[in-house]
Amino acid sequence: MLVILVEVLRLVPLIMVFYIPSLFGMATLKEKGEAYRVKAGLWFGIALVGVITVELVFRSISAVQVAATVGTSLLQFAVALALAAFTVYRLAD
Repeated sequence: MLVILVEVLRLVPLIMVFYIPSLFGMATLKEKGEAYRVKAGLWFGIALVGVITVELVFRSISAVQVAATVGTSLLQFAVALALAAFTVYRLAD
């Protein structure tokens, strides 16, 4: 049980790194509407590609570990996006 808790807590810092650009993207969609979908997509792209790239550059790992890192990062990005959507759509109104 403690091992699972430690692994979940290890993922929190990157979730927070993904959260800030996700929040900007969600706020852009909420404030400006569908016309700013490309700008919001750029925020999401910068977050996802930028953080994954930096994470992979600082590790010398095998192809299997790269796939695991990308998969974990996608999961973290999904959690951050959900938190940002909750923040913008529920708490800001």
